[in-house]
Amino acid sequence: MNGVAPGAIAWPEGRAVFRGGAPAHRRLHAARRTGTAEDIAGAVHFLACAPYVTGQILAVDGGRSIYL
Repeated sequence: MNGVAPGAIAWPEGRAVFRGGAPAHRRLHAARRTGTAEDIAGAVHFLACAPYVTGQILAVDGGRSIYL
């Protein structure tokens, strides 16, 4: 079993998770942008197609976890 741990993403309606604070949040990680639903879907697709990857939590956070 695997999991995906998403960071801040822009919802399909265009709303950011951090209202009013998104620009400051973007400066805190390497990608310098808010993630999208497609970023999360790509990670889920990767894990679904990689049967030898097991027991992992994949951080999809634009690099924010490397700054913590």
